[in-house]
Amino acid sequence: MTRLDRLFSNIRSERLYEKIVTQIRALIEEGKLKPGDKLPGERELSTTLGCSRTSLREAFRVLEAEGLIISKSGGGRFVQQIEQSIKYEYHKPTVDLLEKSAILYFLEAREILEPRIAELAVHRATAADLEKIEKALGEVEKSFVYSDQKISSDMNFHVAVAEATHNFVFVSIIESNLHMIRQIRKQTLTDLERYQQSLEEHKQILLAIQNRDVQLAMTATTMHLQNLRKNIEKSLRDNK
Repeated sequence: MTRLDRLFSNIRSERLYEKIVTQIRALIEEGKLKPGDKLPGERELSTTLGCSRTSLREAFRVLEAEGLIISKSGGGRFVQQIEQSIKYEYHKPTVDLLEKSAILYFLEAREILEPRIAELAVHRATAADLEKIEKALGEVEKSFVYSDQKISSDMNFHVAVAEATHNFVFVSIIESNLHMIRQIRKQTLTDLERYQQSLEEHKQILLAIQNRDVQLAMTATTMHLQNLRKNIEKSLRDNK
């Protein structure tokens, strides 16, 4: 039995995956699992925990969505690394730092991916696609007074733009990261000024796609994501 195997204790519950999530989060918080540590393989860990591999995979899906665990193709699962720009500046528990790191990593990926999605949407969007994006924007505009609806509407807009590419991979990427998007929007759509700014940015993206303006679509999307990053970083500074 390895050092990491001895960290885990056997669990029994009807909702096993939640118990697994709680246990791994606690091990990270206590410093027994550190950023960069590789977790035992599925077969070994499911035996140690006394659970099925199905329950273990469900727990990993939750932990990956939270940004605590990452999967490397052919290399297993690891505790996420902490982003260097916040490693020493923010005095937060490890789990909190990992979650914030994941948000920054996700924003970096979006800044590369979503302008390309907007470009393809310009070329490929049908009349039905445009109507769907416009409807999603209308929901964003109406939803400010309802926090949960506000976040869901914002996410629906980005999914609608991805669907307009008619590339299921882009849609899958956006949909699979909805949890992370929700975490980001909870931190940025908290006041009227930022909400109105975000709404105008969404309008510019829609206008560019409607007008088949590739450059404007990519520029508007990039500007939206850069402003989002600035607001996230401000939120981190204000709450360190």
